[in-house]
Amino acid sequence: MKNYQCKKCATHITNSSTPKVFGCPSGGHHQWTDLGEVGTTNYQCKKCALLVKSKSTPKAFGCPSGNHHQWSKL
Repeated sequence: MKNYQCKKCATHITNSSTPKVFGCPSGGHHQWTDLGEVGTTNYQCKKCALLVKSKSTPKAFGCPSGNHHQWSKL
């Protein structure tokens, strides 16, 4: 399982493959970013406040608040 977040609407989902792109509430198609594998350690982005459980520091690319996530391990 992996963590995915849409950089347009900020929706977070865990899934075994890239989620479907249709139906973004921000209009058009979702723009999913693969943040990495689901794990047991909590990380939170200082910019968009997303909280994810990940095996390691999530990927930084695609923060809905602009440019890159700034992850803090909780």
